[in-house]
Amino acid sequence: MPSSAATKPRTGKQPPAAAAQLFWQSAQQLADAAERVADAPPDALVEGGLKSRAQDVGLRGLTAELDHLSERIDAIRVRLAAAGTEPLLPAAERDKAAQAMQRLVDEGQLVSPAAFAEGLHFTRQALSKALKARRVFYVDVQGRRHFPAFFLDGRYERRQLEDVCRALGDLPGASKLQFFLTRKASLQGATPLDALASGQFARVRAAAAGFAER
Repeated sequence: MPSSAATKPRTGKQPPAAAAQLFWQSAQQLADAAERVADAPPDALVEGGLKSRAQDVGLRGLTAELDHLSERIDAIRVRLAAAGTEPLLPAAERDKAAQAMQRLVDEGQLVSPAAFAEGLHFTRQALSKALKARRVFYVDVQGRRHFPAFFLDGRYERRQLEDVCRALGDLPGASKLQFFLTRKASLQGATPLDALASGQFARVRAAAAGFAER
């Protein structure tokens, strides 16, 4: 872990792109260092942390530093999730992704808000409440909201789908949809939907939590 001096904000102005590049470089170094001490005993972690500090911050101080770092990283993760991935993709790839989404609409795998609410016997207020609680999600297709039709499929327990959605946290709707439809090695090559249909709820929820933390 960097010294306390290295964790202080820089006073000089730095272009955002340069600061972001430095952050990602430091993040990679931190990830590599964390991998090396992942199995270290607690006393070694404390000893190494105290030796790296000019002042004796104690165990509480070391813990506070980790909490502060975690909060900053979580804030960055949320901002990236809120921005989505589309602005970062080349135009050709954005078009390809848009076409894939439209195919899901044409195939009935994504449905309108009205059809979704009717299928779940939701009022407009109930649907809004479910969205705020992250129990359901939508994706934008051609500027319009569409909801995943698998919530209306009797093969899946709605409460389990909602719990998995909550485990996916603040990820964009497109990322959540990708999770449900993509085969996972942790599920022996099955998609989360297939795994839920075969009674593997606990494993799917764990996979969702791991997916959200990436």
